[in-house]
Amino acid sequence: MFPLAILIGGPTASGKSELAFKLQKKIPSIIINADSMQVYNKLHKLTNSPSNEEVKDFDCNLYNCIKYPLLCDLGIWLKEVKMILNKNSKKIPIFVGGTGLYLDGLNGQISPVPNIPREIVESLEKKQKNKGNLYLYEELMRIDPDYAVKISKNDTQRIIRSLSVHSFTAKTFTYWHSIKTNKIFKKLIYIVISHQRNELYERINTRCSKIFNMECLDEIDSFLKNDMTSSHPIHKAIGFQILKSNIEGIINQDLALEKFQIETRNYAKRQITWFKNRSIGANFLPYNKAEDFILKNF
Repeated sequence: MFPLAILIGGPTASGKSELAFKLQKKIPSIIINADSMQVYNKLHKLTNSPSNEEVKDFDCNLYNCIKYPLLCDLGIWLKEVKMILNKNSKKIPIFVGGTGLYLDGLNGQISPVPNIPREIVESLEKKQKNKGNLYLYEELMRIDPDYAVKISKNDTQRIIRSLSVHSFTAKTFTYWHSIKTNKIFKKLIYIVISHQRNELYERINTRCSKIFNMECLDEIDSFLKNDMTSSHPIHKAIGFQILKSNIEGIINQDLALEKFQIETRNYAKRQITWFKNRSIGANFLPYNKAEDFILKNF
């Protein structure tokens, strides 16, 4: 078990990375990404990943590290985290990201579902293309009705995930969810950055306006030309489908930007709800008080 970690969570555009960068210069530390989209080596602009200069200057880890079309899940992420911790035992890890599932995994709150062989997933993806979501969903209802009723019949990713787990382990997702991971750290300083709604929405609108430029559109266009699988989670990155529609000429830039901002604000709402309902031991603080709180409790 490692002695201490700092966790910085919160909705998109709340200033998580900015705060982590400030702290990294004040304490002997490394930054570890806890964003499930920024782990992939594609769509850096769209997902607002740190620049190459920031990664180097602030000792950032686990950004752009999973080569598409490979997948990353909590188990893979935790394995990578432990490897980094073992190599940097004299530095304090600062985990930063809006994926609450990853942050809670550090706190012993998440099920240790085994890694599933790719061929099993590909077989289910092929079945989904041939027979459709409803066929797989009905199969899931027979195998694991307790989990099936919690998800939508249109949620391809979760349906395939749960069926693949059962196929490989002969145990249901409900069973695996009843088991929790072990804690990794003796002490956690866990903060969730909070903003007034209007302020957060202004920050989101500004962020989206900065992201929505020719570099981002060119990045998506290039990605689409070399795309390998439409079922990959990165296709669910906020704004991807909207900006794709703009590139394809389905909607104009003004409407695309408006839709991008709306989708991002709705995503922030879901993140806030998740952190309020699920994060264990988190301190909800405004941005201007978060740094002092961490340094005082350090």
